[in-house]
Amino acid sequence: MAEAGLSFQNADNGAGIYKCKAKGCICCRHIWAGADAFQSTATGKQYSIKKYLTCKTPIVIYIIQCKKCKVQYVGKTSTKLQKRFNNHRSSIRMREHRPISDHFNSDDHSLDDLIIYPIEQAKDSTELHERELYWIRKLETITKGLNLVPFECVREQQLDAGDERPVGSAEGRVQESMESLQLDGNGELTTKRKVKNKRQSLFSYETEELLLTCNDALEDGKQAISQIYTKLQSVSCREEQSKTFLETLKMKISHLTEYSPKEKIYIGLFGKTGAGKSSLINAIVNENQLLPSGSMRACTSVFVHVQANTDSKKYKADIEFISTEDWRSELQYLVDLLKENAEDDEMVQMAKEKIRAIYGEEGLKKNYRELVGARAFPEIPASGRRTWDFDTAEELSQSIECYIRSDKRPGEQLFWPLVKRVTISLPKSPALLEGIVLVDLPGAGDVSKHRSEMWKECLGQCSSVWIVNETNRALSEKVANEIFDKSLRTVAGGGECHNITFIATKTDVINPEEIRRNYHLTDEDLDIESKIVDPERREKQACILFRNERLKEDISALLKEKTKKFLLGDEEHSDGFFDAFTVSSEQFKRIAQKKSNVLELNETELPYMEEHIKKLYVSHSVKEVKDYISDVSGIISHLHFSKDALRSKVQSSHSQEFIRLKKKLNDMCTTLKEALSKVYTELQDCLLMGTRAAQKACPRNATESVLEPTGRDNRGYHKTLKALCRNDGYYRSGTVGVVDLNYTLSEPMYKKMNEKNLFLTTFGSGCSRASIKGIFSSFLVDFISKELLNEHMKNNTEKYLRLVYIRTEQIKLHKKLEKEILKRKKQIYNSLSDSIRDTMKQTYQECSGIHGKFAARKIQEKLTDKIETSKNAMFLKARDKMLKEFSNLQKFLVEEMETQMTTSLKLALNQIPDDLTDLPDVKEEIEMMKRCCDSLDLQVF
Repeated sequence: MAEAGLSFQNADNGAGIYKCKAKGCICCRHIWAGADAFQSTATGKQYSIKKYLTCKTPIVIYIIQCKKCKVQYVGKTSTKLQKRFNNHRSSIRMREHRPISDHFNSDDHSLDDLIIYPIEQAKDSTELHERELYWIRKLETITKGLNLVPFECVREQQLDAGDERPVGSAEGRVQESMESLQLDGNGELTTKRKVKNKRQSLFSYETEELLLTCNDALEDGKQAISQIYTKLQSVSCREEQSKTFLETLKMKISHLTEYSPKEKIYIGLFGKTGAGKSSLINAIVNENQLLPSGSMRACTSVFVHVQANTDSKKYKADIEFISTEDWRSELQYLVDLLKENAEDDEMVQMAKEKIRAIYGEEGLKKNYRELVGARAFPEIPASGRRTWDFDTAEELSQSIECYIRSDKRPGEQLFWPLVKRVTISLPKSPALLEGIVLVDLPGAGDVSKHRSEMWKECLGQCSSVWIVNETNRALSEKVANEIFDKSLRTVAGGGECHNITFIATKTDVINPEEIRRNYHLTDEDLDIESKIVDPERREKQACILFRNERLKEDISALLKEKTKKFLLGDEEHSDGFFDAFTVSSEQFKRIAQKKSNVLELNETELPYMEEHIKKLYVSHSVKEVKDYISDVSGIISHLHFSKDALRSKVQSSHSQEFIRLKKKLNDMCTTLKEALSKVYTELQDCLLMGTRAAQKACPRNATESVLEPTGRDNRGYHKTLKALCRNDGYYRSGTVGVVDLNYTLSEPMYKKMNEKNLFLTTFGSGCSRASIKGIFSSFLVDFISKELLNEHMKNNTEKYLRLVYIRTEQIKLHKKLEKEILKRKKQIYNSLSDSIRDTMKQTYQECSGIHGKFAARKIQEKLTDKIETSKNAMFLKARDKMLKEFSNLQKFLVEEMETQMTTSLKLALNQIPDDLTDLPDVKEEIEMMKRCCDSLDLQVF
């Protein structure tokens, strides 16, 4: 045997492993050609290879083997092995946080140590999955190799043991169950003893498989459409109708050949200054001091976006500045604040910091006119943007400090008050897969109007919001309600958020004696042995882990159901909407620097955070790749049935099929219209009650919550009121919290609407018949059923492919409508408070100009008077605006569905131009797309 795990014989093009015939094939450099058998490096058993296999063979089980460690990994791929290898190779080179990449990037390892070879070909995806699980068990690659634990394996054992816990769901990690699993001599899982394998406590088999499958499908889709594009270049025609048909087809195909992920995935980090957000981001991206933390103070006003640089190997910083007009407006307000009152409260301190940062200490003594013309800043281009490239993170960090740091050094010029957003792009960040953007949301309030708008806009974009807080500042129910009801209230109804994650930071800051005393813990409780080398370290470690688990339990008990109701309403079947982590960025950094540490790497939970990001990425990628594969499948099926129709001289209009499907389309549009009309009626009733409640309660609510809040010292509160008016009724304060008069006035209307979860049910992510998405899903299943496709696939290939094309056009339309629904959903939800803002706007502007003695009282009286005189018409106007926005959406959806699908039916079922006689053969591409759809469980063919 030339290499452990492989058996080499002199087979003559019989069963075995062979190199492909392509010159320079990178995959073949890692294949040990000539073997007709392979060996398990865990058990020593040998197995025969029964087919002729190369890197070009699709639907195969394969093994990755390490030359140095001799460990093996069993994988499967529905595409060609060559493409799967390319994905593994790219992952290793990009140092992504994944099992294979981690192993071959570990000490003394490299890509050169990787061997890959196919061992078996399957007939379809079902058999492929079954055979993968078989070989994982047989070769013992879970306990003695690089494989993760498939959910099926764990579930089988739990059912045998009578354990009904939902392992593998968001409530727990599948891999943790490996502590009680092993493989017996027959390759079957048992529960006899604990198996320690740190790798398997980090990654999810299901997530990893989805990511690999998406990558494979995307590669196949790109190859298929590129091949089609090349074949179409030689097609010609004479008639004008044919030329139009051909050019339209080429344009669609050209667009698909240039595919790249479009949607960015925003993760917003929300927490007070000092909570450890910057340190957390530094740890996640594995950069020591990318963002200011610790002794340096990060700015409380600048939005910082951190993402992967997919264009180059450089570190990139893009600074976006506020406009000159915005700064002059803000500066006038800052000067007025300092001139008007000497009280050193939060707002005055902010004004001093901003003026001092830009104009120095002497700027505090100057008036507005003197400051405006005081200094020019060549560092700020006329375009309002500045972009740099750097070779190292250290260079980038040093260069952008003055734009995001607020602690001023002697003689140093700072620019953070003039900065709107900083975008940092990193070339080497395993955690930040393409499209992921971490957003460090400012931790305190700001009097700037444009930054308030950015805050709301940014929250509306976030798919996930991370609430970051120090461990020793436990989240109370009062604080939780404040966060959900004020700061984050629009991320569900008026945003894209579908996950909220709570992160407790600085877990290594602990007093073991206090923990022992508070919880009455003994050495036995903490699993501390009497004879250990470093008892003090072990005690601290044990206390940290004990507190972490308790804290996560407490956080889940406090927030999980609240989060579910907040994001999903009463949706029963849901998963992935809530997570809790306890992290130590400091311990993670010490481990990376090989310094003394208390916690092990996994115990810092930073690796879990990276996996958490990957799961979010995969959930978005699956949808995007499915949409792309559906589009490609539609184009190719269109070409295929066009060629078949020409070959068989079939030029009928398929009028009967058109009539049948048109009737089903009309019925669906009627169903959609009726469902939305029912929602409209319910919304109308809710808003009617809400309008009456708002009219009745508005003076009291405005006074008690905003104008004269109870239990609050009113000294200097006039500055808050002026900031509120300056920002059109909305102000986010670092100490007071969010002060929003528009929402306070419209809150009774929102409450009545939310009592029935009307908004979340209608626009929810679930597939119930009450939601728009549920109606679309039902239509997709019923319009062209799987049974109908199967019937025509056997009896009428040309008609079958026409129906496939219609289905792909239907999927494409649903995708387009879902994006429009999301956009309009935000407009509809915010329309109530936006309408109140518009009614109050002139009064806000007038109040912002009130100065002098008794300014607070004058502002309060003016706002109260406006509310009283406008309340009857103001809330009716807000109600009508929301109802109109919803009615417009209903009309748009029904018309788009009817118009676009009718066009697709006509295109698919009408005749093909007569002189397009040389359309290319696309059978190979059709088979590729069938495999892709099969692997993604995409119901197209």
